Amino acid sequence: MNVFKVTFSHAWNHWKDFTFVTCSSKADAIQKAMSEIDIPEVMNEKLIITVSVEGHLRKRK
Repeated sequence: MNVFKVTFSHAWNHWKDFTFVTCSSKADAIQKAMSEIDIPEVMNEKLIITVSVEGHLRKRK
């Protein structure tokens, strides 16, 4: 499992928000983050999504 930081921002507005999620892929991280963050509705919005790996979770033996 990876820890991803997913950042959302509007291209033409000053709104920005981020969250940390744990999952196995970037696509899963974006979907999980979209369910956690309330993205404001703006006409003709352009949304910038940035995903970065912040760490790895491993099971201890």
